[in-house]
Amino acid sequence: MTRLYYDIVKDIPDTLPAIEEALVKSTGLNLLGLAARAANVSAGAAAAAIMFYKATVVPVTSGQGVIPGFTGAVAAILNHIGLQSCVTSETDIGGIGDAYKKKADLLFAADDRKFLAFNLKRMTVSDNSQATAAGFVHALAAAAEKRSCGLEDRDVLVLGLGPVGTHAVAELIKLKARVIVYDTNEERLRTFAESNKDVTKAGSLKEALDNTGYVLDATPSSGIIDIDLIKDHTIISCPGVPHGLTPAAAEMAGPAFIHDNLPLGVAVMAAQSIFKSGD
Repeated sequence: MTRLYYDIVKDIPDTLPAIEEALVKSTGLNLLGLAARAANVSAGAAAAAIMFYKATVVPVTSGQGVIPGFTGAVAAILNHIGLQSCVTSETDIGGIGDAYKKKADLLFAADDRKFLAFNLKRMTVSDNSQATAAGFVHALAAAAEKRSCGLEDRDVLVLGLGPVGTHAVAELIKLKARVIVYDTNEERLRTFAESNKDVTKAGSLKEALDNTGYVLDATPSSGIIDIDLIKDHTIISCPGVPHGLTPAAAEMAGPAFIHDNLPLGVAVMAAQSIFKSGD
């Protein structure tokens, strides 16, 4: 996942109601409802199951160290969707030991490269990159369904072919969308398109945005989508941090612009951890 920093996560616990309100306006679903959809279960089943689980979030000090506010934000998101959770008092291995002492069912932990959720009873794991991709793809699909008929047989542009973008492509193909891909790294774009025959390579960013109404922005680039690229039929789902819209473009898109810095991916991780079958 993209390494976050304090200014991005510090306000998440206080803004969760507003984040959820915006999500409902865009998609018709709240955080738990979208997480359930991404995990392929009903919202009712998710709500009934999640109250019986307990989670711990373990601070990890390796690499660049603990991001202030990150573990608290994760725990706040989990509590918000109805999953009893807390941050362990110890870090690293000590925190994992603390999770076992607390008889936690789920353990969330992140270092510089990976953010994972472990189901300690079922021995399954959910990766934030895949969970975030699934969450924002299904948010895009739900928003499209509010307008018309969803993503099946519709062109969807995926911007950025990092971990989240490549997972998003796979999820969109499952939903039978026609996937167009674009990445500023020409070699990465060419290689990906050559090895994935179900996708079409975009010639340029402007050309792709001019001709595609549904967009999944998985880039870490800000300001690449300006107001002239927002059409009446545009829906943009943005897991990228920061998102790619200029302030004017985001305002013009309104509810057709779906973005948060952490909550949806964490909610999907929780749902996947509870419902995913072991390999």
